[in-house]
Amino acid sequence: MKKYLSLLIITLIAALQFGCKKQLDALPKDSLVEGNVITNEQTARTALNGVYYRFANASRTNTDWLKNEIYAGFLTGFMDNGYNSLDETENKLAKSYLIGQEWNTDYAIINSANGIIEGVSKANPSSFSANAQANIKAEAKFMRAWATYKLLSWYGQWWDINSSYGALLRDKFVTSTNVLQARASVKSSYDFILNDINYAIDSAVVSSSNVYVNKYTAMALKMRVLLNRGEAGDYPQVISLADNIIANSPYLLEPNLKDIFYTKGLSSKEVMLGVKPQAGQDKYYYNMGGYFVDPSYVATSALKSLLNNDPRQSWIIGPDGDGGKGFYFIKYVTSDLITTQTSEVSYAFRLTEVYLMKAEAIARSGGDLNAAKNILKNIMSHAGVTNFTTVDAAISPLDVQKQIYYEWIRNFVGEDDMNYWALLRFPLATVTQLRPTITTTEQYILPIPHSEFLNNPSIGKQNPGYPE
Repeated sequence: MKKYLSLLIITLIAALQFGCKKQLDALPKDSLVEGNVITNEQTARTALNGVYYRFANASRTNTDWLKNEIYAGFLTGFMDNGYNSLDETENKLAKSYLIGQEWNTDYAIINSANGIIEGVSKANPSSFSANAQANIKAEAKFMRAWATYKLLSWYGQWWDINSSYGALLRDKFVTSTNVLQARASVKSSYDFILNDINYAIDSAVVSSSNVYVNKYTAMALKMRVLLNRGEAGDYPQVISLADNIIANSPYLLEPNLKDIFYTKGLSSKEVMLGVKPQAGQDKYYYNMGGYFVDPSYVATSALKSLLNNDPRQSWIIGPDGDGGKGFYFIKYVTSDLITTQTSEVSYAFRLTEVYLMKAEAIARSGGDLNAAKNILKNIMSHAGVTNFTTVDAAISPLDVQKQIYYEWIRNFVGEDDMNYWALLRFPLATVTQLRPTITTTEQYILPIPHSEFLNNPSIGKQNPGYPE
């Protein structure tokens, strides 16, 4: 596995890696430090691409969303390492490879976004076209919110609004003079994230290419955050946001779900925000699909069983893995185990998620269970499912929520972590029933990396259950 630098080093380096708006792999000749080179709209947009560069986890040769695609599968028991047992597959996170990866990647995004926000805020408004200054800040604030939400979800007690174990909130470009900072409470973390998202909803462009942020992707992010927070007034907001996106956005459910991954990729009208691979990435030796072809990462028997009598099994589950461990995971790669540019696309938001979040919000808020089940059956029908006996048999709110959870797995396995949080939104007793290796909430989250305590001793206490 790759070794990662400390937070301070990597966030300072991240701000240097900016390219022009047209392509991720074109890096600038000048370095951006704390937004100092932002003087007008053109330089702001050039710098903004650096945030997307970090979001895509890009290099000159490839984008790399692999950690987003596999770890949720490990933790829910539906994906596995093809060769060696990993701590994550047993929900033992004290030595997880994800600890430093997630922390460093997210704070690199945040630091880059803060450089944009500061630089654009200081620039002369007359050097921007109408609304451009606010539009650019909205995209940067979306990215800061997305990354901070990830950090709260992976390293904070996000399920307890009264907990002091929230995120380390960075709203300034990190330098040696301001690196010392304490983590915030969970409530303050949610407030910070939602303030950024609300700005993005109000100020982002209405439509854009689906590799850039607009107001509807900001609405979808707000739905994710509210669904995890789960306060009394959050579920009606989730439902209202879903209705707005479905009625007014340009996005449409893909008639045949398989087409997104096998033929259409970013051309699908369902994709709200995706990650475009670098040119020729399908031929690059260390591309994402190669890990499924190898196969370093495989589908488990649990995933195959969940997909029994489901048409998705034929294009998600391949033959037995090497050495008889698991099965080839072919959601992204072709059935003959060939990587393509389409197989290298990653998906941050799809419209299916909006429907599924609406169904879950209805079921969790005491709403009409038949309405929730109808949404669920509609989603499943777009994957070719015609037999809804199990869904129809769900009577109680908990039973309906479980059926929705199973669809989170079937629809989003190998995508952006969503199925893990769908599991953890259940009460602990239900989590343990569905995933017996999780018996305490301390297992929900990762420990803060040891390097952060060395660089920032003001951060506070380590997460419960982990040694400092």
